[in-house]
Amino acid sequence: MKRLSIVFALLPLTHAFQEHSDHKVRGARMHNKHQSTPNSISSTTTRCMSTTMLDGKSDGLENCKMISWPDGTKQSRESLEQDMYSFLHTNMFPFDRVNAESLGFHSASSDTLPDGLSNGLIKPSIDLSIDAKEKYTWTSHVPKDIYFEYVAPYASVNEPRSNWRPVFYQKLKGIVEDFVSKNETVMVEDILKEINQNMWDKFGNDEPIYFKSGQTPLIMDSMSVIVNGYASCTGLSIFLINALRTFGVACRLAGTAAWNAKPENGNHSWVEFYGSDQKWHIMESKPASNGNDENLLDPCQWWFCNEERVKDTLFFSARFDQTHTTSFPMAWEESMDDIPGEDRTQFMRNVCSKC
Repeated sequence: MKRLSIVFALLPLTHAFQEHSDHKVRGARMHNKHQSTPNSISSTTTRCMSTTMLDGKSDGLENCKMISWPDGTKQSRESLEQDMYSFLHTNMFPFDRVNAESLGFHSASSDTLPDGLSNGLIKPSIDLSIDAKEKYTWTSHVPKDIYFEYVAPYASVNEPRSNWRPVFYQKLKGIVEDFVSKNETVMVEDILKEINQNMWDKFGNDEPIYFKSGQTPLIMDSMSVIVNGYASCTGLSIFLINALRTFGVACRLAGTAAWNAKPENGNHSWVEFYGSDQKWHIMESKPASNGNDENLLDPCQWWFCNEERVKDTLFFSARFDQTHTTSFPMAWEESMDDIPGEDRTQFMRNVCSKC
C-alpha cells in the first residue's frame, strides 16, 4: 500500500512537469533569425522524459534511441527533431518568411490547427531526413552541420515550394531497398549512381524525364518537372538533388551564371555531392549528361570541366545557412541576392585545369 501511495504521489508531479514543458514549447517564439526556435513536433520529447522519470532513471534519454554523428556525439531522435526544426526556421530564405506558417513553421498560438487545415511541408521534411539518417549506412560519414544544410532543407534556391520529399520516397524506395538488399556494403557513391541511373522513368510519364533546353525558371521545381516530363539543367539538377536528399545524400546546386564571364556564352547548373572521402565532388543528372557517371570521383568526365570552360568563369554553389554573406548568382533572377552561396571558382579551376 505504501508503494502504491508513492506512485500516485509522483503522477501529479509528472503531469505538472509535462504541462510545464508543453507550456514552455508553446510560449517560446522566434522573432528574428538569430533566436532559437522550439520544435512544434517535439511532444514525444516530453513523453520520453516522463517515461524515464517514472522508471527511476537518472538520465532522461536512456530509453530513447540515440543517433550518432561522426564526431562521436549522440542525441535522441526527439532532440534531433528540435535542432533540425530550429535550423530550418532560423535559416529560412528571406522571401519565404511571409509564408512561414504555410510551410509549417507554426507560431506560438498554433497548438492546434483549424478544422480542414494540415501541417505544412516542414514536418515531413524533418521526419524523412531523420529516417534516412537512422536507416542508411551511407549517411554515417556526414557531419551534423553538413547533414542539416544539405539534406534537411525544403528547397535549393527560389524554385516554387512543394511537398516533394514524400513523393520521391514513395517512387524510389523500391530502387533503394532492392539495391541495399543485394549489396553488403553501400557507399554514398554507389547509391547516388543507382538513383541517378534508374529513377527517371519512375514518375508516371510515358517516357523517362528528359533534358529540354531553355526551361528555367518556367519548369524548375520537381513537381513541374514531373507534370511536364522534362526540364533544362537547373530543373534536372534540383530534381536529382531532391531525390538524393530524400535518401540521406548530402548535395547542393552548383553552377555558373555566365561562361567565361560572358552572358552571351550561356549558363549552366549541376550538382555537388558530399563524397565518402568527406569532400565535395561535381556531377550531372543522367538526362543532361547521357548517363556518363562511370567514376563519380573523376571530374574530367563532365563536359563542362575543362580549361576552356573555366577560363574567366565564376562558379558558385548554393547554401542554406544564412550566416554566409556570399550570394549564389542566378542567371534567371539576376537582381536577387537572398540565396547564400559559396565561391567555388578556385576549386573548379584547380580540378578542371587538369582535364
